[in-house]
Amino acid sequence: MTGVSVLASSAVSASPPNDSPASARPVIGRFALAALLVAVLLAVAFVTRVALLAYAWRELDAGALAVVKAVLVGMAFDLLASMWLAAPLVVVLALLPDRWFQWRAVRGWMKGWLFSLFALSAFVVAAELLFFDEFNGRFNFVAVDYLIYPTEVVTNLWESYPLPAILLAVGVLGALGLWLARHRVARALAAATPAPARLATVGLYGITLGAMTVGISPEMARVSDDRALNEIALNGYYTFWLAFLGQDAPYEGLYATRAPAEEATRLRALLAEPNAARDSWSPERPTERAITASGPASRRNVVVVLEESLGSIFLASLHPRGDTVLTPRFDSLIAEGTVLANAYSTGNRTIRALEATTSALPPLPGVSIVRRPASQDLFTLPAVLAERGYSTSFIYGGRALFDGMGSYMRNNGMQLIVEQKDYPKDAFSNAWGVADEYIFDKALATYDSLHATGRPFYSLVLSVSNHKPYSFPSGRIAADPNARKRTNAVMYADWALGRFVRMAKEHPWFDSTLFVLMGDHGARVYGASEIPLPSYEVPILFYAPGFIPAGQRIQTLASSLDIPSTIMARLGMSYESKWFGHDVFTIPPEQGRALMTHNSNIALMRGNRIAVLGLKGATEVYEYDRPAKRLRRVETPDSAGRALVEDAIAYFHTADRLYRTGAYAMDKAPAAAGTAIGGQGR
Repeated sequence: MTGVSVLASSAVSASPPNDSPASARPVIGRFALAALLVAVLLAVAFVTRVALLAYAWRELDAGALAVVKAVLVGMAFDLLASMWLAAPLVVVLALLPDRWFQWRAVRGWMKGWLFSLFALSAFVVAAELLFFDEFNGRFNFVAVDYLIYPTEVVTNLWESYPLPAILLAVGVLGALGLWLARHRVARALAAATPAPARLATVGLYGITLGAMTVGISPEMARVSDDRALNEIALNGYYTFWLAFLGQDAPYEGLYATRAPAEEATRLRALLAEPNAARDSWSPERPTERAITASGPASRRNVVVVLEESLGSIFLASLHPRGDTVLTPRFDSLIAEGTVLANAYSTGNRTIRALEATTSALPPLPGVSIVRRPASQDLFTLPAVLAERGYSTSFIYGGRALFDGMGSYMRNNGMQLIVEQKDYPKDAFSNAWGVADEYIFDKALATYDSLHATGRPFYSLVLSVSNHKPYSFPSGRIAADPNARKRTNAVMYADWALGRFVRMAKEHPWFDSTLFVLMGDHGARVYGASEIPLPSYEVPILFYAPGFIPAGQRIQTLASSLDIPSTIMARLGMSYESKWFGHDVFTIPPEQGRALMTHNSNIALMRGNRIAVLGLKGATEVYEYDRPAKRLRRVETPDSAGRALVEDAIAYFHTADRLYRTGAYAMDKAPAAAGTAIGGQGR
C-alpha cells in the first residue's frame, strides 16, 4: 500500500455522510494536501532519476535489466523519502480541528507550506544534478559538511553558477505548481474530516511509514557492480539523512569486527618494518613501536604543500596527455626530486588529506577527525616536531573556521594559524579564499620570520585556487580567467607553485628545507567502481636539491597517511611512533598499501586487489584492472583475498578504537604555542 493510497483509503471513510449526489463521490478530505505533496515529490524524484541516467548513460557499465531494476528499486526509496517529507503535514492535518481551516491565515499558511515544498523540490533537482556532476553520486557526507559552512558554499555557488536565475526559476516553479493545484488545494482545505477519522489516518500513516523505514535499507540500491548506477537507484533526501546520522558513527555495530587481540596481532605484523622495534608490546596499543633512524639526524625545515584537487591525472610526467601539458613546473620539479608515483589519497575531501598528513590515522567512517570535537592532543606530526623545538604553522588562504580546520590545527600542535583575514584586503579572492600566489607570498614572509628565530620550522600550506569557480588573477598564464575552466585553474595553480619554489631558492632557509609537494585528492569523483580509484591518485614529491635524490620514482603503493613517517625518516629522527604509516622510501615494495574511504565504504588496497568494508558487516574483494581503471568483483576470494579483508578490519577497527579510547593521543602535551606572526597563536 503506497503513501498516497494510505491517505486515500483512510480519508475516504472520513467524509461526513450527506444525502446530496455530489457528496457520494469518494473524496479524501483535507489529507488530499498530503497526497498531492507525496505525488509531486514522487514525480520530481522520478524525473531526477531519469535526468541522472541520461547524464551518466555513456559511462554506465551495466545492462538494461540493471537499469530497469535501479528505476524500480529507486521508487521504493522515493516513496519512503516522500512520505517522511510529508509526515509533518499529515500530523498537522490530523491535529487541527475543522473550524481552523475556515480561517484565512491558516489557509494561507497551508498554501505557503505547499509552495515552499514545491520550490524546495525544484531546487533539490538542480542541486542533485550539480552535485552528481562533481561527485558522481547522490548527496553524501560532503553535502552535509558543506551545509554546516554556508558562507563558503553559498559564495561558491554564486560565483560558479547563475544562482539568481536558478532561484528565480525555483520560485516560479513553486508558484506554478501551487497554481496548477489551486482547485485541489481549495477543495481539500474546505473538506470536513472528523477527529476519529483524522487520528485513524495519521495512525495508519505512521504504521506504514515505520514499516517502510525498517524494511528499506541502503543495500537494496546495490542493483549492479556499477557504483554510479547504484547511486542513481538511491534518493537524495534519503542519502543526505543517512550521511547526517552517520557523521560520528562508531565503527562497531556497522562494520565487520574481530576480537581485539586478533586484530592487534595482525596489525603488529602489518606495521613491522626494518627500523621498527618493540621492547614491550601491548594489544591495547598495537601501533606503538620504537623507530630507530638509519642515518644522522638533520634538523631541516619541513614544508608540506597540499595542492587543492591536483590529481595525478593532470601531470604529464605521471599520466602523459599527448601534446597537452598542464603542469610544466610541477613536472620539471619531479625531475629534480623523488616522487611517489603510485600514491593515493585517503578520501575525496581536503580534510581527509589534512588528517592523513598530520595524524597518519586511517580514514574513520563518517566525518573526518578534523571535524570531531574529541580530536585534541592527538599524536600528530606537528605535535611531535613541536616537542623537538620546531616552530609549527598552518598557512591557508580561506577561513580557518571552515571544516573545523583551525580548531583541529590549534589543538594538535600548530602554533601559528594564517588565514584569510591575515591577507591584504585587495588580494584577489573567491569563495574559498585568496589566490594561491598570495598564499605562497605569505608563506615566504612567514618563513623568513621563523628562520630569524634560529629554530627549524614545520609548515603545512593549503592552496585553494584549483576549485570551482576556477577564478584567478589575470595576466599570470595565457589562458583566460573568465573562462572559468578547471584546466585553466590547474595551469594557474602550477604557475603559482613553480613561482613559489623559484622565489624560495633566493631565501637563506631554502637549502636546509625539505619540501613535500602533493595533491590533496583528485579533481572529481568518476567511474563505475565501488571505490573510484582514479579519483584518488595523487602526486607526492619529496624535493630538496642536494639532499633528496633527483629523478627517482618510487613505485611502491603508498598512501597520504605515510607522509609523517616518511618525513621523520628523512630527518633522521628516532622516535616512539603511534602512526599507521610507513617510511615509503625503505619498506619492501610488497608491503605497500593504501587505505581510503568513499561515502560509507572503507577500503584497503594492496597490489592490484582491494578489500572493501561496507555497512552491516559487508565485505567484498575486488581486482583492479589498471588499463580499464575498473574494479572487478572477486566472487569467491582465495586465501590471499580473505587475508586482505582481515587486514582491512584490523586497520580500521583498531584505528577507531584507539581514537575513541584516547590511546592515539600524545603522551606529553605539545610544546607551548609561540607568538603569532601574521596570524594567531594557539
